[in-house]
Amino acid sequence: MQENILEYQRDKRIRIILEAIPDDLMLVDSAGNILEYKMGKSAYHLPMDRFLGTTLGELFAPDVVERLQAAIQSVLGHEPAQVIEIKLDGRDLEARVVAMERDTALILFRDVTVERETERLRSEFIAAVSHELKTPLASILGFSELLLDDNYGPGELKEFLENIQYSSLRLKDMVNNLLDTSRLEAGRFSISPQPVDLQFTLVQTARSFAGVAKLSQIHFVCELDPLPMIEADPERIGQVVGNLLSNAFKFCPRQGTIWLRARSHGGVLLEVEDTGPGIPLEEQGQLFSRYSRTQSAISRGIVGTGLGLYISRAIVEAHHGRIWVESQEGQGAKFSVWLPVH
Repeated sequence: MQENILEYQRDKRIRIILEAIPDDLMLVDSAGNILEYKMGKSAYHLPMDRFLGTTLGELFAPDVVERLQAAIQSVLGHEPAQVIEIKLDGRDLEARVVAMERDTALILFRDVTVERETERLRSEFIAAVSHELKTPLASILGFSELLLDDNYGPGELKEFLENIQYSSLRLKDMVNNLLDTSRLEAGRFSISPQPVDLQFTLVQTARSFAGVAKLSQIHFVCELDPLPMIEADPERIGQVVGNLLSNAFKFCPRQGTIWLRARSHGGVLLEVEDTGPGIPLEEQGQLFSRYSRTQSAISRGIVGTGLGLYISRAIVEAHHGRIWVESQEGQGAKFSVWLPVH
C-alpha cells in the first residue's frame, strides 16, 4: 500500500514537471512506439492526432527515424541526453532525447525556426557590413595615396577629394545605422526636433552626392520648392534622405536619372525617384524590415546591410510622418516621405 502511494506521488510530481515544460513531449519505448504525447505551449506544435498510437517510422522520414532511434538507444544505454535537429512540415525542430524508466525515453521537441532564421540573417548581415565597410575604406586609402603624389592637376585633385568625402560620408551613414539599430532594439532611440526649414539640409545632402553622380554618369536632378517651417530633427531627416539617395544610386544604371524633390503638401513631402529596375510588388512589403534585402538586389550582386530603410522608417514615424514606396518592376521606384507641419 505504501509503495503504491509513493509511486502515485512520484508519477504525479513527474506529470506536474512535464506539464510545466513548454515544449512538445513524446514518450516512446525502445522500439519507437509512441506511448504518450503532450502538446507544447508554443505558437507551433506537433499535431497530436498524428502521433498517438503510431510509431516514429510512420511519422518521420527514414533518415530522421534512424537518428532518433540511435539517440534513444544511446540514452537507454546510460549515455547523456542527445540533441538532434530535424525538419517537419517546413519547420526546424530541435529534438532532445533523455532516458526515462522502464525502457522508455522522453523526446522534447522545440521549434527553433525563428532562431535559425535569425542566425541566417545575422550571418548575412555581418558579411554585408564587412563588405560595405571595405569598399569606402579602400576608396579613401586609394585616393589618399594619389593625393600624396604631386603629378596631378587641380581638377584631378578636386575629384580625388570628392571621392574621399563621399566615401567618408558612406562610412558615417553605416556607423550611424548600426548605432541606431542598437538604440531601437534597446528602446533608446530618440530625435531632437526643432523649428527648421529643411531646404538647407536637403541642399547639403544633395551636394554630398554630386561626386558619385558624376562618377556613376547618372543625371541627378534636385527640384526643391520653398518649404514651410516644421518641427523636425534636421540631422535625422538628412539621414533619411541620404539613405534613400544611397539606395537610388546603387540601383540606378549609368545614364539613368535620379530626382530629389521637396514641396509643401499639407506639411512637407520629400521624394526620391530613380529610373532603376524597380521593385517587384511581392517584395515591397518587406523593404522596411530590419536586415531585409530584396531578391533583385541579391541576384544583381548589390550589397547592403538591410538597415537603411528600417532606420528611415523609425525616424519618420518618430516625427509622426509616413514613408512609402511606389514602384513597378522595370519602371523605377519612388520613395516618398511626408512630415507634418506640427
